[in-house]
Amino acid sequence: MKDSADGDEFNAQGLGNMDSLHIFYLPNSPVLPKQELSSSALIELNGNHWRKILTIVAKLMCADKDWRTYRDKQLLDEVGFFFGDYLVKKKSRQHYICGKSHWLTLQKEPITDQDVSCDDANKAWLLKDSKDIASRIMLLPYPDYRQFNNRLIDLIKKEYIN
Repeated sequence: MKDSADGDEFNAQGLGNMDSLHIFYLPNSPVLPKQELSSSALIELNGNHWRKILTIVAKLMCADKDWRTYRDKQLLDEVGFFFGDYLVKKKSRQHYICGKSHWLTLQKEPITDQDVSCDDANKAWLLKDSKDIASRIMLLPYPDYRQFNNRLIDLIKKEYIN
């Protein structure tokens, strides 16, 4: 794993609640609004691409079926997004590294028979050294519907998040 950062160093590379238990790692950051940060402002500035990302993450994290309201009103208060090339160092984190190319950037990939594939197509993995729920590392497909469909969202949410 690449070295982690302490303190406020990651704030320039993070979005949302960087003190959250749930941190999603993405290879590219969005254009940020000059006014108050909100899901709708991110979608307005960055288009359909970021609408898909926020929607998939909201579906994963939302406790009930009302993921639209969760995405629009709570997601950025409850989840962090990080765009650096290292894992954020904090105690008790669940790290979700999105996209195979980003798995490699962060020097994480399923390489042993003890890493757990979360689905039949081997699109998502729980790394062997992270089975402790307080500090687990999950490798996920990039949050786009072609790679991360509703069936996979439901499976990951049911078996590994809630």
